[in-house]
Amino acid sequence: MRHYEVVLLVQPDLSDQLTDMLKRYQDMVEKNNGNVHRLEDIGRLQLAYNIQDMHKAHYVLINIECDDQTLSEIESSFKFNDSIIRHLIVRMNKAETEPSILFSENNKQEKEKREKDKKVVERKNESPLIEKVVEVKKDQVVQIESENDPGETEAEGSEEKNEDVSDEKE
Repeated sequence: MRHYEVVLLVQPDLSDQLTDMLKRYQDMVEKNNGNVHRLEDIGRLQLAYNIQDMHKAHYVLINIECDDQTLSEIESSFKFNDSIIRHLIVRMNKAETEPSILFSENNKQEKEKREKDKKVVERKNESPLIEKVVEVKKDQVVQIESENDPGETEAEGSEEKNEDVSDEKE
């Protein structure tokens, strides 16, 4: 038996049915005494160019060990499945079992996105408090600038500036 790596691009609308479809292919391999070494649902990603007027697709990576007859059966099922936009089957020298780089990168980006969204929600809850702090700091900065202005030598000019600052506060 030989080792193969199968990459599937599935229509993004049909992501709900993906688990059933993958289970069917996995059963097909195991029924013919093959092994599934790795099954990764990478997720929806942007395509480099439009395929069938779609700009996104759901990526799936499967590493299997099977005979030629099983492989041809799986490949023909890919061709007749309308939900699969493209497929690629590559013969490998050995079984790959550790997570792929694409899977790791995509999960890392999704984690960062979730954390960022969580922080945005937390910031929305704190926004009135933050705005008040910013207003106070702006007032302090204006007062500091007016007190430490080296260009003012006359006492009357500095009083006029202080009055302008107090008008801005109101």
